Amino acid sequence: MGFGAVLQDFFIGIGVDWVLYILVALSVLSVAVVLERWVFYFRRRVTPDMVRLIARGEAAAASRDAMEVRVAGSLARLAAEGANRDDAEEAVDTELRKQRMRYEAGLTFLATLGNNAPFVGLLGTVLGIMAAFWQLSAVSEAAQKNEMLMTSISEALIATAMGLVVAIPAVAFYNVFRKRVNAAVEQSREIASHRLRALFGEGQSAAGS
Repeated sequence: MGFGAVLQDFFIGIGVDWVLYILVALSVLSVAVVLERWVFYFRRRVTPDMVRLIARGEAAAASRDAMEVRVAGSLARLAAEGANRDDAEEAVDTELRKQRMRYEAGLTFLATLGNNAPFVGLLGTVLGIMAAFWQLSAVSEAAQKNEMLMTSISEALIATAMGLVVAIPAVAFYNVFRKRVNAAVEQSREIASHRLRALFGEGQSAAGS
């Protein structure tokens, strides 16, 4: 038996169901991540009106755990400690990196799922079609063969459809959440620039670049 025949027996033997189980499990994980991120961002939502208040040191209207509030708070602590402008700008950049990582948690999973779920589904379809043709080779009657062919291909295409069903929402929510993260970063930079000017006067600000 050649190597190709061995691979054929292996792929036909493993079937398609395990691909569908994986896609279902990934879809459940995707929903969990989307819900968790949605609640996370909603509780830390900062509107443009809040940005002006936070920049003036009035952060009561926003969540204390919001990126914008934390960046403003780090600057306030440094000002109380008597730090210079360079130290303050470096601290802002450090805080922004830390907060961005916190806000981006889970987004890599959504992006990876959106990019690869269709290929997982395609793998299931290929396996299903291989198994269908192998089963058809034992059927001699033309009418029965055509019926089995249509039924088998239809069942195999379920895997591709499932892959798309998993991928499309993941990509959509990834884009929505990515926009939310970018907005939070830009608002944090705006607040940092305002606070740096208030504390140290006009000058080139790394936080505003």
